[in-house]
Amino acid sequence: MIQPSEPIKVILNPAASGGAGSRKRTQLVRKLEGRGIPFDLTVTEGPGHATESARAAAQAGASKILVVGGDGTIHEVANGILRDEGVPAPALAVLPTGTGNDFFRMVGPQKDMDGVLDLLQAGKVRAFDVGRVRLQSGPRFFVNLLGVGIDVEILRRRDRFRRLRGLSQYLAGLASALLTYRPIPFRVSFRAGKGGEAFRTVEDRTILAAVTVGPSVGGGFLLNPQATPYDGLLDLFFVRALGMLKIARYVPKLIRGAPLDAPEVLQEPIEAAVIERVTGDPFFFQMDGECMPEPEPSLQIDVCPQRLPILVPGLKE
Repeated sequence: MIQPSEPIKVILNPAASGGAGSRKRTQLVRKLEGRGIPFDLTVTEGPGHATESARAAAQAGASKILVVGGDGTIHEVANGILRDEGVPAPALAVLPTGTGNDFFRMVGPQKDMDGVLDLLQAGKVRAFDVGRVRLQSGPRFFVNLLGVGIDVEILRRRDRFRRLRGLSQYLAGLASALLTYRPIPFRVSFRAGKGGEAFRTVEDRTILAAVTVGPSVGGGFLLNPQATPYDGLLDLFFVRALGMLKIARYVPKLIRGAPLDAPEVLQEPIEAAVIERVTGDPFFFQMDGECMPEPEPSLQIDVCPQRLPILVPGLKE
């Protein structure tokens, strides 16, 4: 294997998955040193630190970044390296250390530490699509998911289920949120497919409106099973207000990725979308498993094709 000629930037979130990131630090350092891979380690200290560190690494000319964390950490790093359009984005390798790790499901089978380190030495770069949303504070990117509705309530309740991991935690949060959640009327205008098709609109009380890059959310909940980060499109999932019996019927299908064929559910590949409450009031939303701190009156979303370089299995490019 060819050794990197420059230090690999390593961004490690010690709080990921209840401290799993911190527990991997010693082993990771030992393995990097054992392989003779030069590296520069940043251990994040709070929200936004991964973004700052990744941006600084990109501006300094780093060609590769190893992210040790979950979807939220990847979200921060991506926003750090994509913010400055004139600065080449380093290629990311991901050591999955989060609760859901849905982004990593799009990367490949290398889940163990040695497999991920192999990517640093012999991986190839493949450009992933990302979503972009225009906020009052400026544009922000999401690498896998933007969601409104019950998704936000699930994340607010997840501290109650920290002992669970992946899909089990999401399902426990969903069951808890359904007890009190009341569907909100949302309007989603979207342009389906490629080529400038006119915008269509769906408007109704919704349990969940989500836009995804890949197929999986919540640790394996397949909202859009045909979604891929390589097609230059995002995927919309919109489900109208449902009774508990129908929800119970659809959940196993979503876990399996089976077709829903339900009139209450819209699944559509899209280029762009606008999400807003019918009343015009601001609303909270989440991106990549993290609740955004400020509500927005409208979310203007589009796809950025082949924007995020990711190290995937294969011969070195």
